Amino acid sequence: MKKVKIVSIALLSTLLLAGCGNNSQAKTDKKAESISLKKKESLKAKKASEKKAQESRKKASSIKAKQESEKQAQASSSSAAQQQSQAQQSQQQPTQGEINRQRGYDPKGNAVMPGQDHAPGSDVYGNSDDWVKGQDEWLKEHPNQQNNDSQQDYDNEASDDWEY
Repeated sequence: MKKVKIVSIALLSTLLLAGCGNNSQAKTDKKAESISLKKKESLKAKKASEKKAQESRKKASSIKAKQESEKQAQASSSSAAQQQSQAQQSQQQPTQGEINRQRGYDPKGNAVMPGQDHAPGSDVYGNSDDWVKGQDEWLKEHPNQQNNDSQQDYDNEASDDWEY
């Protein structure tokens, strides 16, 4: 009976060891499968994220192109509108000189003498006459000499020149 017990124990132990050995092999196979599944899933996730990133880049570039074309369209329409408004303003609004002439003044706003086309001491364009400019320059050069002569002084000088 001892022999039977020893044989049965040996048989059971070999079966247990064989079962354990197969079980460890199965565990490594399962680990390898799970690792390969995880790798496959991560690759799929990477590919999906790359596709999403590409799609978002495409959308962003199309949106950017659309915005640029809209800006160009707005710029061209606004420049055309500005040109139109400038043309209308230049046609509609007279210059200040024209307004002054319509009101009866010379272009610089000086009162015009009746029957004349310019103010006294100025030319047709409202600029000072050469004679007036000369007088002004002479007064600037000779500030202490003022023309206070009266008609009597002129007569006296004229009579001094004449001998009777």
